[in-house]
Amino acid sequence: MKIINQTESDLSIKDGSVSGVIMGVVFFLIGIGVGYSSLHSSVSSNYATLIFAAIFSIAGLASIFLSTTICIDFSKTNGQITYQKKRLIGSKTMNYNITDITRIETRKEWRIENNSSSSRGFSSSRQVPVSQSVIVFKDGTELPLDHQRSSSSVFSGSLGAGSVLMSGTGTEVVLANKVATFLGVPFQEIAPQNVGINSGIGGGIQL
Repeated sequence: MKIINQTESDLSIKDGSVSGVIMGVVFFLIGIGVGYSSLHSSVSSNYATLIFAAIFSIAGLASIFLSTTICIDFSKTNGQITYQKKRLIGSKTMNYNITDITRIETRKEWRIENNSSSSRGFSSSRQVPVSQSVIVFKDGTELPLDHQRSSSSVFSGSLGAGSVLMSGTGTEVVLANKVATFLGVPFQEIAPQNVGINSGIGGGIQL
């Protein structure tokens, strides 16, 4: 998320899903490369290989076309929020009242990432902190200010039992706080609770 324009009465922010586009391009190129190599190899083309290439190419294109960019304009002059979600093809625009906002939140939680080791033949998983900022309205409606991404928060202690997730001063928190200040509403940073670590094989951070 970044602020692209700010005056006393107007604020515009934008957040693009760059990771989705990059992943889509990588998947698409892998699919094209595998398919091209299979069709031009001296060995007869393997249907399974071609299907694999087609799946990667389609998944890549889907990721590119479905990746969204969030554009939000806050206007104190008319008290309106113009919320727009853009894709490579098509966009959707919605309007809301600034007076209906109760607060801005930056929420942090754990996401499981799988790690594999082909040389040893086993896989493991770990939990990493991710965050997302949202607008909360009086009726309970919520709108994301940005896409979920890895959090810049840090841990206290040495990740032993009783370690806690400290409030971060990362970009996502700073910008969300600026939006709340501009709108004159409370800002709240919500971190995961009950963070600990189990000992032994397979141990990891537990919620």
